Amino acid sequence: MGLLNQTQTTPQGFVDNHGHALVEGEEVYFAFRTIRDWIAFTDWRLIYVDVQGILGNKKEYLTVPYRSITAFSITSAGTIDIDAEIAVFLSGHPPIEFKVGKFTNTEALQKLLASRMNAN
Repeated sequence: MGLLNQTQTTPQGFVDNHGHALVEGEEVYFAFRTIRDWIAFTDWRLIYVDVQGILGNKKEYLTVPYRSITAFSITSAGTIDIDAEIAVFLSGHPPIEFKVGKFTNTEALQKLLASRMNAN
């Protein structure tokens, strides 16, 4: 997973496009997307959707239970920066790294990741 430039979108946007990947009762807290790919943080897991192919008909869904996250890093945007950086390090898998807009609520995302890692 390379460094992806993401735009924060609504949780409902992820549900509308990929709701079939959710289990009953699963709630999406944060959702980000590039032109094609998606990352969602739910109450149970992180879901990375890699849209592949010219037409985007092929999709890979990577599910990462919070217990598989070994560490994470959030670098906030500085005064002249246009984006913040997030890296999620996984057990047995390359890290997922992405950039988000300067005004993304990275504090809430950090609290979610920390609380879910501590719960496992």
